[in-house]
Amino acid sequence: MKTRRIAAVLAALCAPAAFAAGAAPTDAYLDETRGQWEALAQRIWEAPEVGLQEVRSSAMLAAALEQEGFKVTRGVPGLPTAFVATAGSGEPVVTLLAEYDALPALSQVAGSTKKQPIAAGAPGHACGHNLLGTAAVAGAAAANRARLAQHLPGTIQVLGTPAEEQFIGKAFMARDGLFAKSAAVLTWHPDDQNRVVNRTRLAVSAADVEFFGKSAHASASPWLGRSSLDALALFDHAMALMREHVKPTARIHRVVKDGGAQANIIPDYTRGQYWLRDATGESVEELMGRLRQAADGAALATGTRAKVTVLFSARDVVPNDALGKLLHRELERVGAPAFDAADVGWAQALQREVGVEPQGLSTGVVPYAPRVGGTASSDIGEVSAVAPLAELGVAVRPIGTAAHHWAQTSAAAHPVGRRGMLVAAKVLGASAVDLLRDPALCQAVAEDFHRATGGKPYRSPLAPDATPRAF
Repeated sequence: MKTRRIAAVLAALCAPAAFAAGAAPTDAYLDETRGQWEALAQRIWEAPEVGLQEVRSSAMLAAALEQEGFKVTRGVPGLPTAFVATAGSGEPVVTLLAEYDALPALSQVAGSTKKQPIAAGAPGHACGHNLLGTAAVAGAAAANRARLAQHLPGTIQVLGTPAEEQFIGKAFMARDGLFAKSAAVLTWHPDDQNRVVNRTRLAVSAADVEFFGKSAHASASPWLGRSSLDALALFDHAMALMREHVKPTARIHRVVKDGGAQANIIPDYTRGQYWLRDATGESVEELMGRLRQAADGAALATGTRAKVTVLFSARDVVPNDALGKLLHRELERVGAPAFDAADVGWAQALQREVGVEPQGLSTGVVPYAPRVGGTASSDIGEVSAVAPLAELGVAVRPIGTAAHHWAQTSAAAHPVGRRGMLVAAKVLGASAVDLLRDPALCQAVAEDFHRATGGKPYRSPLAPDATPRAF
């Protein structure tokens, strides 16, 4: 029986690929091996790890690729939980992105429709990255089998990109040239709809703003001190006033990370963290310049010293119409996830619990059009400035529910999430094969990229000596 199943998979892999309705050569393999990918996603869900700590998650995905014949390099400079996996050689290089970091304090019992942490304060896959990384690996494995069976030219590459939630992995990997040879980059993200996401996401940069003063007894000899807290408070007020004088698309977020040790000690050190967002990377750069001036002004006014350190930066995504249309064609061919009555009932119960209309689950594909999707920032923006990129969204949670929420953690270990994951893997795998088979398609993708970027070479917003670090 096993021999017959393998023979059927190989026969499908050798069949010609086409956009017409029907199974692509990668679909049969993914249907045949569905259980192993669902088990892998579940193992990652059960071991949630936050950014730059994804030791087990990264290792599980890398091991799965090695078993599929990929050459895997674990770790890249500064990012020990990243990996680079390749199969094949030469051009075109088709890259799939894998993410696998969890979010802090969003632990949740699998499939529960009530807020029910497994452990209070523990992390959870509230953005569904256990599904994201697994589907990318599964799609790459399927595409590579088709590459071998059809004797296709080119390279299938999977980049394991850690700490997406902190905008770290891809930005540093882009700066260090890991996307430079990619003819196309395919990615996906858990969603409540089935669509190609080509709306420009907000650009974002973040910085630690530190002030250095002099400590002193706050009662006995305050004149000897220079309060770094005064500097931080003055700086924060300046940033608050700035909100009236920024574009409507701009966002400024902040949190005090270190405000001093005790009230009767004039603090000699404080640190705030500030995130800046706007519609374009150029606008964010301008905001960062104003932030630096405000920090210097606050330091001058309080007799302290300021230091601004950029933690990460990700520009707005550069859409690629040719690549987006490819993903859309394959999504229409594969179709939306096939949910059953139990799935819908579960979804409606969860929707009622979180206070949204109980519409159930998305069962259709959103028509392809410009500006589809949300505006949440992502480090895929940096990748899209280096190489052509397109992003897919697949429904893995009930309509109207949010990511970065315990409900998504619950869905990421539910059959609903697994059904969506398989659709994503099929679309990514088939699209990768289409690119290997069709030089004209690769040329159209390249021309779109050149038009969108104006042919300008990529320039990283990160300093050459910047190093990734959790924050």
